[in-house]
Amino acid sequence: MAPITRKLSSDSRSDNRLNKENFDEALIRQPPGHPKHKCFFNHIWSPIFTPELIRSAKSYEPEKGDVFIATYPKCGTTWTQHICSQLMIEDYEPTDGKELFITSPMIDEKGAEFVKQLPSPRLLKTHFEWTDVPKSKDAKYIFVCRNPKDSIVSYYFMYRLLVAYDFADGEFDTFFDLFADGKLAYGDYFDHLNGWLEHINDPNVLALRYEDMLDDLPGTVVKLGKFINDRTSKLVDNEEVVARIAQNSSFDAMSHDQSRWVPQAYVNPTQAPFIRKGKKRDWINHLSKKQSDRIDELFKQKMKGTIAEHWWQEQMSWD
Repeated sequence: MAPITRKLSSDSRSDNRLNKENFDEALIRQPPGHPKHKCFFNHIWSPIFTPELIRSAKSYEPEKGDVFIATYPKCGTTWTQHICSQLMIEDYEPTDGKELFITSPMIDEKGAEFVKQLPSPRLLKTHFEWTDVPKSKDAKYIFVCRNPKDSIVSYYFMYRLLVAYDFADGEFDTFFDLFADGKLAYGDYFDHLNGWLEHINDPNVLALRYEDMLDDLPGTVVKLGKFINDRTSKLVDNEEVVARIAQNSSFDAMSHDQSRWVPQAYVNPTQAPFIRKGKKRDWINHLSKKQSDRIDELFKQKMKGTIAEHWWQEQMSWD
């Protein structure tokens, strides 16, 4: 695979005042057939992100009642946001103009000033690694993870869907290599997972696995309600409320009217929808045996000695 290099304008090359900030804002020059990215702060990002908003997001000071949903991309983020929104927001009704990305924004993309204008308690999305996420003992953090093989496939289809990456015709094998090498937006899956795993026993952190959510959605609703705050804890004592939220959060329910989740200006209508399958082991339809073995080896190397060392054995098995 060709090396990734940064693209500098002719003005930048001749500017003796060139500094790290405007150098890092440059788009990465991608080899043919690769997605577009930006690189700054020694990290790879979506092309729509800016250093100013990332810096702003990192410096945000969480307030009491703030709830962060933290994931590596395509590990159950929107699903968990939708469940928590039903628990936390009394008049929650995602529609045009009140899409989920507005009422529960990604702080990484929007920055601190946008977030500060939201009413409390705030429900915020982030794909930040633990080291970058804004921290406070008064905030709550919901970390959701998913086995890497299904994460690869779901992330691939998201890259094809979102127009910013210019990857609508991108090949899966190309994407797989970028994932395995940690050269996608938000970096290395395993680094992201390891960073958060070190804190899943913190009193203000709740860790969920995507596969467990599929197995017991009503139980997940209760678990989230009991974690978020006193009001939501009482809310999930009502079985009818739990059943309604679980039904509204099923794959069938969420697959309808998907403009509720992602702005239509962001997406390529010729691609698979944002909410695509919502199941386990779809990866078996996409990964070759060689690719499956490569992820198994990476998982063995990078998760050895962690609490997740033996997670997902059934979900990741080739047989």
